[in-house]
Amino acid sequence: MVVLPPLEEPSEYNSNYILYWNHAGLEFNRLTHSVNGPQRGPPISARALGILHLAIHDAYFSLDTSPKYNTYLAANLTAMPPSAGEYTLPPKMGEDDQEKAVAGAAITVLHKLYTQPTPSVSRDATHQLTQLHNKLVADSPDFDALSESYRFGVAVGETMVKLLDHGPGLESGSYRPTPHVPYRFNDEPTNPVKLVPVDPNNPEGPKTAVHEYHAPVYGMTAKRIASQCEHFCADPPGLGAAANRTVEYDDALDDIIRMGGATHLNSTKRTPSQTAKGFFWAYDGANLLGTPPRLYNQILRKVADTERPDKSDITSNVNNADFARLFALANVAMADAGIFAWREKYCYDYWRPLSGVREDPRSCFANPFWLSVGAPSTNTNDIPFKPPFPAYPSGHATFGAAAFQIARRHYSKDGARWKNREPDTISFKFTSEELNGVSRDLHQPYDPSRAIIEQPGTVRTKISREFTCLWEAIFENAISRVWLGVHWRFDAFAPEDALVKTSRKDVYATTRDCVTTYKDPKEIRYETCGPRADSTNQNKHFPVGGVGLGLDIADDIYDNKLKPRTVNQPSGRDRCGKGSTYNKLRPELGPLAEFAQREGVSSGPNEDSGSLVGISEEETASIKDKEDERQIPLIS
Repeated sequence: MVVLPPLEEPSEYNSNYILYWNHAGLEFNRLTHSVNGPQRGPPISARALGILHLAIHDAYFSLDTSPKYNTYLAANLTAMPPSAGEYTLPPKMGEDDQEKAVAGAAITVLHKLYTQPTPSVSRDATHQLTQLHNKLVADSPDFDALSESYRFGVAVGETMVKLLDHGPGLESGSYRPTPHVPYRFNDEPTNPVKLVPVDPNNPEGPKTAVHEYHAPVYGMTAKRIASQCEHFCADPPGLGAAANRTVEYDDALDDIIRMGGATHLNSTKRTPSQTAKGFFWAYDGANLLGTPPRLYNQILRKVADTERPDKSDITSNVNNADFARLFALANVAMADAGIFAWREKYCYDYWRPLSGVREDPRSCFANPFWLSVGAPSTNTNDIPFKPPFPAYPSGHATFGAAAFQIARRHYSKDGARWKNREPDTISFKFTSEELNGVSRDLHQPYDPSRAIIEQPGTVRTKISREFTCLWEAIFENAISRVWLGVHWRFDAFAPEDALVKTSRKDVYATTRDCVTTYKDPKEIRYETCGPRADSTNQNKHFPVGGVGLGLDIADDIYDNKLKPRTVNQPSGRDRCGKGSTYNKLRPELGPLAEFAQREGVSSGPNEDSGSLVGISEEETASIKDKEDERQIPLIS
């Protein structure tokens, strides 16, 4: 059995039942990534937390006698259960205990998402997740399975899972990258395959080599939860409308070599503080840690406690309402952020820096042996890795901006405390589990039967970080991926917004030690947008990278008051959005690919990357239920 390390936060938090069930969801996040269970990976784990908190939200506010907020599902004015696909609450029969209703909703969602046996998950993993479920139920503040309020909560949880759970889209399917084409995603050279047991129930038995590509069709098939429109990014340098942004690409290439290279390389100029910040925000599905949505929830727990309306009693009803609303908004925003970020990732299929630096066709730029810091394989003896999905836009940047912007909007008092896209005053102090004096780089394989503190390894130094505002955290979370060498800077934001300009266009300043110079995060506004060659409206521009994408998604959901998106769901046939010419002809490749073609280095521009075109319409259509195959609007 995996021994989860104790948490470093006040025990008072879980005396509030909303925060307790948030804690339960976060415990499942870190355990399922430690035992190869279900709901793994950034977008899928975000969706699980979104479903959980919507169920908690509606169970709570359905029984509020004077609700401040509307429920996500419509009130049921009949005595009949909602029909399939109907965004309606189950009927109420006089229930009045919100705590018991919330427990019923949370217990039901967690049970259905994490403890159901499946062929791809080992029986041991399912058993451990079931044991965790039983423990969390036993430790819960108020559990009464026989009460009417609890049963109502169960019905709310069942309705949410039926409406919003998304099974298909996680496996690699027919997706295959095409190697050695400039700008195109490729297998990581330092971790090209993973050896996995043929039978998940026999981990010591025969193994097969697997190329991992996470959720390639998820973004084009997953039901949107609360965003009322489709969200897109601008074309990145080297592709489509930005095909000729060669100076920006070359400067970003220099930047990643300086700021994202392995620490031992002479070409690396990143400071030790920046390296620590890269690790601080990682949570790359790590053993005992989980994914970024868990990290952002951990920070939001701190924020919610600091900003709670009733300072005297954390368990008061006014705090319950505040917490239920905040965590529903934030986790639904991250769930939809995962959908749009993953659609864009596999639309552009943009290469990671490790491939870009090694495989640049120009000998004066390429370094075939360059190494990045990589995503840390925390609490294992594995080497760092490149995340198994394309680079643009950054998932971290998108998730973090969405979650923190929701909190900023929630606590801004309709803009009275700070403007929508300007710095806030929400300060916090936090210790990341990547750097807590407990997590470590092991000297031998991980032993799940032994506590991590009893396993030999190089212990990560404990570093507590202080932030003056969430606006600062949005920036650092995004740029941290450059400091690990797993993302380009434009995966996060337009360099015009965050870097210091020089006299030369698209070339940005460095210090005398060749360290990239950044603006004060409080001065950054993320205003720069760019075109898309596939847009029907060539006068419209779109956000560059994940921060702008996440901010837009959060504002959409907040401004529309967490309303369900009941129509205009994807058909599963449009990789880049309905009406996009990129669905049939991939974005035009820029001069780097043309150079490679002339030199005979690769197969050249507009060569299909093989990413999703090989998936037939029949395959993608089968991913969606027929009732969900309503078309999304044309990209405009």
